[in-house]
Amino acid sequence: MKITVTITDDHPIVLNGIQKILAEYKHIEILDACTSGAALLLRLKERQPDVLLLDIQMKGMQGDEVAQQVSKLYPHIAILVLSNLDQAFHIRNMFLNGAKGYLLKTAGPFQLINAIETIHKGRQFIDEDLKDLMLHDMMETRANTNGIPALTKRETEILHLIANEMTSPEIAKKLFISLSAVENHRLNLLFKLNVKNAVGLIKKAIHLGLIKP
Repeated sequence: MKITVTITDDHPIVLNGIQKILAEYKHIEILDACTSGAALLLRLKERQPDVLLLDIQMKGMQGDEVAQQVSKLYPHIAILVLSNLDQAFHIRNMFLNGAKGYLLKTAGPFQLINAIETIHKGRQFIDEDLKDLMLHDMMETRANTNGIPALTKRETEILHLIANEMTSPEIAKKLFISLSAVENHRLNLLFKLNVKNAVGLIKKAIHLGLIKP
């Protein structure tokens, strides 16, 4: 039985390159190729693949938003992230939003096919070059002996500001840091407290005694 695949990437050269690689494998069938998250969601209303190859940084909808919607609307689709981003918070964020695998664009054809086959079988996949990074990250974020996630001083500071209903731009301005830095800290907080949004973050933080109600 063939594995049907849809590719979503806003770079035509990348899109064409992936299609050429997959075309060499008889058990892989390319269902669609989309250049944006919006185009993908429209196409999925008509037909869904077994596996979705998804970039993170795209014009319009970003990969995490696309993954969240796809996993909610079509939970049977296995999402494989194909990205140049090798930072731990991007990897965690995509898995939190429904991805089943994460592969760097520097990977070769064999690794790509292996990743597709692995998540199609219902297992998770992560690029070999990222395993040490994620293991180190997991060790750093491991909960302390009280079962409370270990937050950095900056994360604790941002957590309190979020609880005070401050937006990311407002936090960035107050702390004299970049907006992207604030967003990265927010992602780390979501991961460490194992929640999906700001509402869940505040509830969990109050429950754990990290902030006062």
